Amino acid sequence: MNLNALTRPLDISEIDFRVQSINGGGYATILAYKDARTDMNRLDEAFGPYGWQRDYKLVDTKLFCGVSIFHEQSYQWIWKWDVGVESNTEKEKGQASDAFKRACFNLGIGRELYDYPVISIKLNEDEWEKDKFSGKAKQTWNLRIRDWRWYSEFTDGKITFLAAKDDKGKLRFTWGVMKPKEVEPEYKASAVSEQPIEAEPTAPVQIKGDDANIAGILKPKPEVDEEREKAIAEYTAVVGKPPHHKMTTENILKAINEQINENIEEPAQEEEIEEPVVETDIPIGLESIRDEFSKIETIKDTKQFVAWAKETVAKYIDIDSEEAINEFKELCNNHYAKIK
Repeated sequence: MNLNALTRPLDISEIDFRVQSINGGGYATILAYKDARTDMNRLDEAFGPYGWQRDYKLVDTKLFCGVSIFHEQSYQWIWKWDVGVESNTEKEKGQASDAFKRACFNLGIGRELYDYPVISIKLNEDEWEKDKFSGKAKQTWNLRIRDWRWYSEFTDGKITFLAAKDDKGKLRFTWGVMKPKEVEPEYKASAVSEQPIEAEPTAPVQIKGDDANIAGILKPKPEVDEEREKAIAEYTAVVGKPPHHKMTTENILKAINEQINENIEEPAQEEEIEEPVVETDIPIGLESIRDEFSKIETIKDTKQFVAWAKETVAKYIDIDSEEAINEFKELCNNHYAKIK
């Protein structure tokens, strides 16, 4: 039995960070939390895989989870119970997981998270935007909290220092006073980082109190693959969502070309039924899609160009020849290859 495993502060690599909210001024509140796997690992460390158990029960339609540990002195199981709340995604699974994590708080696992400071960070302009329908602030794909680097210090189980660097290596948050050190401290990624980076050996650095070089605590990540980042941005603009993280750059570019060709194909029959009067949008005096050829070279934005090309094909599909339509598509593909 190792009871110290219950009360020992969670290492930064055992903690997850996510955006809790963003206000209208572009300040994000970041939440530090633990997941159920962290609790299970600590219970295994303290009591062994066969020295604890859990159970669930409904009380007034609310789901409670109980975690029990075997007390050798009294030779009986000691239970700690707590209630869970539903998550925004898988509500039943989320409620069960939340109840389990709360019960483990009662045993002491991660209890220091309640002492963490309010993590409020001013976002860059490209990291947030206002929803065009609700007007509420929301994060963009440029805010990659999961790729940030974090560092923490504790004294007598209480957090005394917390710092973070973003995925580009810029220091974005500090709180508290760092302890004096003879060497540079170890830095780590959060629990959800997909590609944790090993620390590189460095020469000893003398760090003292307020004069400490906070920026030196967290090392920058390797250089960003600019070609891949550009492909991801273009894929997001064309498809409307980012590509899967396991897609290669080559497959991303291939998917973009396939989507472009699909977007300017002839509209399906169902679309014609839903919008039977698209011909009313045709400017007076234009009888052929060839009259639109001069506009192709004037549009430089890829997303805007795809939308315009698709709309133009829909306008002329029923009144122009197949030869003219195909000629328009070929010119569109050639122009898209230039501007992407």
